[in-house]
Amino acid sequence: MNQQLTKTKIMLAVVSVLAVMVAGAVPAFAQEGAEEITVTGVISDEGTKADGTPVYGITDETTLGKEWYQEVGYLMEGDYSAYVNKRVTVHGMRQSGHAERVLDVTWIE
Repeated sequence: MNQQLTKTKIMLAVVSVLAVMVAGAVPAFAQEGAEEITVTGVISDEGTKADGTPVYGITDETTLGKEWYQEVGYLMEGDYSAYVNKRVTVHGMRQSGHAERVLDVTWIE
């Protein structure tokens, strides 16, 4: 009986440690999407949403032509028509809750 109690205490200690580790990791994942990212590439016109909002795209040129790496692109909602077919560097925050990668642009250089 004493041995069973010791095993139970060890198991509870392991579960407690794991719970603390998981709880500590959740804020790290939440903050990951909140970091500003920088993407350099050529802006493309992707059409409009159902509500009429124009949508533009940009593919990170550092991911182009690399067979071992998937191209990474972002959609940007709003009027970026002045930048279509131009190479720019876009700074912004990735928006969550979309099936596609959507970038909330903070500034363009």
